[in-house]
Amino acid sequence: MSAHAIPDTPEIRARMDAAQGEGMAALGLHGAVVEPWEDGYRAADAADSTFEWWYFDCQFDDGSTLVVTFSNKPHTDPGGPLAPTVLVIRQHADGTRTHVEPVFPAETFSAATESCEVRIGSNTVVGDLDTYRLHLDVEGLSAEVTIRRAAPSWRPGAGITFFDAAKSHYLAWVVPVPYGTVEATITEGGETVTLAGTAYHDHNWGNHLMGSFLDHWFWGRAHIGDYTLVYVQMTTKGLFGLGQIQIPTFYLARGEEILTDDLLPLRLSTSGEVDGPGQQTYPTRLEWTWERGDDRISFMVTEPRLIEALDMRPHRTPLSAVLHAGEHPEYYDFTADAELDIRLGGLVDQVRGRTLYEKMMFR
Repeated sequence: MSAHAIPDTPEIRARMDAAQGEGMAALGLHGAVVEPWEDGYRAADAADSTFEWWYFDCQFDDGSTLVVTFSNKPHTDPGGPLAPTVLVIRQHADGTRTHVEPVFPAETFSAATESCEVRIGSNTVVGDLDTYRLHLDVEGLSAEVTIRRAAPSWRPGAGITFFDAAKSHYLAWVVPVPYGTVEATITEGGETVTLAGTAYHDHNWGNHLMGSFLDHWFWGRAHIGDYTLVYVQMTTKGLFGLGQIQIPTFYLARGEEILTDDLLPLRLSTSGEVDGPGQQTYPTRLEWTWERGDDRISFMVTEPRLIEALDMRPHRTPLSAVLHAGEHPEYYDFTADAELDIRLGGLVDQVRGRTLYEKMMFR
């Protein structure tokens, strides 16, 4: 089945701008500027029917990484009760790793609505868009982490995508820290290290099984030279009688200035498909292009190296098994070479570096 990209015409742009404006007003948003409350508990009034998570990804100068996710419940069971978890993946420079995801009693979860202030057991994160402080104590690993934002906070439009005509099923996100610096003190196995590096933080919430309306997505981020990028393309399973639809999102900033976050003109072409783990495939070349008039931005991703492949089939309950019968959801995480070519008004530049990206497949 072929996927349809959203047409880029003045009429479509006007309709989408109007819809985004209405959506922003309904959600209490004030234009493109992200406010601290947007990183607060967005599903607080409907916690019995929604999932929500706060994601932090740290890349340290010694080649090691730390990924942390605070979740109120699994996204595979949004209608279920609170089941808070703290996912911690600590990968060392030599490739060894710790991967833990303890589940905590529901009464140990709390989250503020005015800003990011989440507690799960003894684990906490507090932040105000500019600075985030994480305290972790999970299964033999403890850490104190401080993240400081170095690129403008952002959300794509109103930050919410509806996947049914009644606008009852949605997926939403905001990116408080597209790029930042990090300092961390981590104790593991009786040894303590102090590290520095770079970081990313986003915040997601929704109220329906993502695999029921999404076929797959590509999501990535990069900081190359003075530029910060976040790039996404979601492909639906078939909505509104139109078959598969491609939904693009693109953020590009230089220092503290957002250069463009237009949604419509982003295009993705892929090639060099190869077999991956878990009966899935992935391309070895991705070309993201953004064009409007004489302006053009090209972001080329090549030579991907598979960091992680996860079988995402839930095994916790018979209900989950039924919901995913006949499907084999798989998650791939990559690092790759990247080349950014910008022709934007008077700005002409070309830089090379590395990017992190993922392919999430729901079938």
